[in-house]
Amino acid sequence: MTARPRVGVLHAPHGAAGLHDLHTAARGLCDVVLLFRAEVAAEHPGLAAAAGRLFDVRVLGPDDDETDVPPLDGLVTFHDAELDHCDRLAARLGLPAGPGLPSAWDKLVQRRVFAKAGISGVTALPVDSRRDFAAACAELAGPCVLKPRRGASGDGIAFVDDARDVAHQLAERRRWTGLLVETRVTATAHPAGLPWLSGFTSVETVSHDGGRDHVAMFDKTPVSVVRRAGPEGGDSIATTGDLTPSRLGAGLREKALRRVDAALDALGVRRRVTHTELWITGDDVEIIEVNGRVGGHLNRLLRLTGGPDLVRCALAAATGAGPPPDAAPATGHAAGLFMPFPQRDGPVRADVRRSDLRRLPGVVGVDEVARHGEPRSANGHRLANLTVYAEDQRAFDRHLREVFIGVARLFEADGLTRDPWMARVCPASQERP
Repeated sequence: MTARPRVGVLHAPHGAAGLHDLHTAARGLCDVVLLFRAEVAAEHPGLAAAAGRLFDVRVLGPDDDETDVPPLDGLVTFHDAELDHCDRLAARLGLPAGPGLPSAWDKLVQRRVFAKAGISGVTALPVDSRRDFAAACAELAGPCVLKPRRGASGDGIAFVDDARDVAHQLAERRRWTGLLVETRVTATAHPAGLPWLSGFTSVETVSHDGGRDHVAMFDKTPVSVVRRAGPEGGDSIATTGDLTPSRLGAGLREKALRRVDAALDALGVRRRVTHTELWITGDDVEIIEVNGRVGGHLNRLLRLTGGPDLVRCALAAATGAGPPPDAAPATGHAAGLFMPFPQRDGPVRADVRRSDLRRLPGVVGVDEVARHGEPRSANGHRLANLTVYAEDQRAFDRHLREVFIGVARLFEADGLTRDPWMARVCPASQERP
């Protein structure tokens, strides 16, 4: 009997794959060795103990020393904060898991690489001080975006339209290292014309020794932006939902996939699943960024529709293999919705139960719901995290419209029926029954 490959997973909580996801995905494919950096294991001792009931667990020594790591056939991580550690550990272990250039997941590095390769028109400048920021805004001389060079959430991002925004950031922001300023891309509406689809899409790609497979493309609901509502004067920016399959037509889809291929080639990506985000710009697309791990929330939607298990694909890719033969094309339509409160501070006013949300048409899962009286920040300012499914497109669109209307009315006490974001996504949510 041929021994199964042994794949190391550099793990941390709140990544794109939990312990149950890993255990299910590895079944019959590989043996997982769960690796924790000493800092992560010390901060989350319960997680390391729970992992030991399912996997061979090893804690790295000081400075991520790998002497206690058994021989591995591959290495992967599902957590953005562990990517650089994973790449360095792979290099020390002699595993080809890292990209072809250092700091490939740094957004400034990506912008420079993409510009040099001629696949992006965005200009980005480093910011490590107030002086850098003021100089960069003056040089770019137009609407731009200030953002961290690393990180996968909207934390720390601010739109800069004019001198007043520059002055506001200079007055309010305290941490200035590891940032960049880039020219702003103006996304256009999704060509499908549905109000809940934005000009924002993502592509999930498996890079392996035999080539590259784009296994899924997701549409997105509009990003929620509340100006100057984030920490240190930044904007509060939140993604609000993913939908599969994408409604992009063949022409834009092919342009997106070619742009993703060019970006992954330029970065030298190999042996991993990547999550690449793009803006739709009329009849073209623009790269936002490439993330070197499975996109969060997306695997559950693909599994619901019978599509490929992205976690299983990532474990296979770590050994150089392509998507497992049991990876099938998705069927049906699914959405993950994590809608935000229009007012970020204060307590939750509505008293909504999971059962209330489960009664909405097409809702097949409720992962979280904001509880009455708790701070709205308790769930990352999300009022709920829902999964919606339908077998056919017409029913799916009908379900989504009714879900938006239903959620707005359930959370009316928190201003959802007066929310500009909700009005944009579903104008009918503002109408009285």
